[in-house]
Amino acid sequence: MVSIPNSALYAKTLLNLARTGWLLRGVPPSLAETVAEHSFLSAFICIELGSRIQGVDIGKAVLYTLIHDLGEAFIGDITKPVGLKLGILKNRIEEDYVLNYIDNEVIKNLYKRYVDQIDFEAKLAKLCNYIATLLIGLDYKKLSYKVDEIVHNMDNEIKELSNELNIEDIVENLLSELITDT
Repeated sequence: MVSIPNSALYAKTLLNLARTGWLLRGVPPSLAETVAEHSFLSAFICIELGSRIQGVDIGKAVLYTLIHDLGEAFIGDITKPVGLKLGILKNRIEEDYVLNYIDNEVIKNLYKRYVDQIDFEAKLAKLCNYIATLLIGLDYKKLSYKVDEIVHNMDNEIKELSNELNIEDIVENLLSELITDT
């Protein structure tokens, strides 16, 4: 029997882990976006956004988006308000699990670099994470779910981070394309 790398097994957990924020706002589990779906959408947004920014290592940014929520395979999807109250503790607990239980050094290194927001690509991946959440939130809003708070918060996070990265116009253009098309 062939053994499956443990990182794939933990990633597989994310396929069935619904994002808690949506569930708490009434989105049924059968419709709620999973953590893996979120990471997948974030990766594609990163390709689109990264291809519009000169000098970006798109591959690295996409890898960050694919692994950015791996820690949730260990502790679950903690909502943003709870995560903010826990502060850095949440990130450190997730990071501890990833560093101690994932056997792939490339994944561990990428995860640590993402958590520490070590480079432009890590910050871009975080921005793409916010954009993906906004897009799904807008879809749920059209279905009359009470997700206004998440949509509002993501809009603010996107504006703040795109300003910090000095790519506001690029992000605004991409959002106008994506929101028109959804």
